[in-house]
Amino acid sequence: MRKYLSILSLAALLLAGCQTQDGFQIPNTQPDMRGSITNIKKTNSKKKEGVAVVMVESVEGVPTTLTKATLRIDAKTYIENLQGATLRLEHLREGQLVEAWFDEQVVEASPVQAHASAIRVSN
Repeated sequence: MRKYLSILSLAALLLAGCQTQDGFQIPNTQPDMRGSITNIKKTNSKKKEGVAVVMVESVEGVPTTLTKATLRIDAKTYIENLQGATLRLEHLREGQLVEAWFDEQVVEASPVQAHASAIRVSN
């Protein structure tokens, strides 16, 4: 009986460490940008996976280091809501509050341009 309890405990720990079935998760660091989506432009509607450019602008009262960011979103971008449910590009809407994490090189322009590795939608 103890053997089975040990196996069950180990399995529970392994499952608890997994955030999503596909292996993606929100980074455990502070987001690179917090703000409101002000524009969404889908750039590749013919392919199965969504590709878009999203403008995120800071919102008064929401702490962030950037005022604006243009984010590229593709199949590599992990998107979730506050409850941890995975979302798709089609779920993003103008006016939503988001937190975004960047990867690759950030183009230091005005606004900053980057690929979003992860996005958390607040509302």
